[in-house]
Amino acid sequence: MAELWIAAAPGEEARARGLAEVLCALGFKADAAPPAEAEIPAKVEAAKCVLTLWSAEPAPTWLTAAVTMALDRKKLVNAELKKDATPALFRAAPRIDLARGDRTIFKERFGALIVELDKLSPTKADPAAMPAALAAARAALLRTTPEKKSGGLATLGIALAVLFVVGFGAGRLINAFRNGDFAFLTAMADAAPTSAPAPRAQIAAANAPPAEGARFAVSRLQAEAWRDTAARIDAASAREIKSGAERGEPIAQALACLGHLAGAEGFLPSPTAAREFCDASAAQNQPAGLYYSWVLRRAAPHAGISEAAARERLAEASRLGWTNAQIDYAQVLAGSSSIDAQAEAGRLFLAAAERGDARGQFFYARWLRDSPAGPRDPTAALPFLEQAVTQGQTDAQHMLATLYRDGIGVQRNEGRAKALYEMAARANHAPSMFNLADMLRSGLPEERARAIVLYQGLACMRDELRIQPLAVQRLRALQASATCR
Repeated sequence: MAELWIAAAPGEEARARGLAEVLCALGFKADAAPPAEAEIPAKVEAAKCVLTLWSAEPAPTWLTAAVTMALDRKKLVNAELKKDATPALFRAAPRIDLARGDRTIFKERFGALIVELDKLSPTKADPAAMPAALAAARAALLRTTPEKKSGGLATLGIALAVLFVVGFGAGRLINAFRNGDFAFLTAMADAAPTSAPAPRAQIAAANAPPAEGARFAVSRLQAEAWRDTAARIDAASAREIKSGAERGEPIAQALACLGHLAGAEGFLPSPTAAREFCDASAAQNQPAGLYYSWVLRRAAPHAGISEAAARERLAEASRLGWTNAQIDYAQVLAGSSSIDAQAEAGRLFLAAAERGDARGQFFYARWLRDSPAGPRDPTAALPFLEQAVTQGQTDAQHMLATLYRDGIGVQRNEGRAKALYEMAARANHAPSMFNLADMLRSGLPEERARAIVLYQGLACMRDELRIQPLAVQRLRALQASATCR
């Protein structure tokens, strides 16, 4: 078994796995696999250190029991994902605040964590690996795990779990583990009377997404362009959205924000009204409201949301796993001169790509090819480009075509390049239209004719300040011209 076991509540598995990968890269023998009930005593006994991730999520009874055993054996280290999240019962052990902060603060706190781990683990951290580990650790702790229904082990609120352990007694609890009686204790805890829902539970219920078959299912909202969402709002759905927004439903408030921004059917175009609804939704930490606040700032800077507030909301929506927010925030980070920021951008692009998002696949492919924080390997980008191409992503079609045209990262193939450029050209993707026309203009008569048509289309694109004049020059060289309406 591992010398260092990372224990975390359900909902924090992704962060625990990510942190385990970072610690392994530093040289520790770390494991973050959730245990079966029968494995808990052996895991605690075998580990030289039990690193527990505490957040605001309720802790299951097994976690409280395992941490009690670790504290009893003086091998516990607490890491807080939320400030002061460590239960009072376990604060006698070292406690490190890893809640989000700026990079300088995180560097100091992560260093303090490594010092505590070095005290308990026979393996010591590799100092040379620390710079890369810092960026990876910060990125890992921003991960989220989709909520899962509880399985065979009962999950209690942390206060109830701690009271249960204190009341039963740590020593008796450890003996119960050894004697195989823990299942009985869990049943006792399950029988504890329940109280009214806490405010957190009420907020979660209010943020509950509509069924996947609904017109505005969250899985679709977070992946499609906001203009496409607004275009699907009709008179009937506008009435439902307004009604929900008046009841304080955060997802309805987010859609009302979008409706006013776009002037969708049933909504008066009003950046001010849009801001009010986005503010209300964001105040309830609804990812859609947080993300649409960023959209509103871009589309209507005069609406009243500051750039700092919009970016902060975008970052929070990204942290909550909203796909479009992850991509947009990653683009912001990718423009930074900081390698840490660019590495985090790659992680976010990958998260979106792994969900099957075509835009995420394209941006991650470009990150793999170009980012100083990435491998700068065009070959590594190919699988992600191919996936995006099958979904009709025009930027990916253009990028993959260029790789085939120039033989970069793949064997040169002009036929494949032309076919890919043609796909994007049919969607009026200007760079692809231009590159395809340049490949065709010296070919057979039918290819030359196609090139002229493409140049003519580009010559009439007044918003293409760079490509449009080049297309006009090409037409003159071919003794042709364009008639624009």
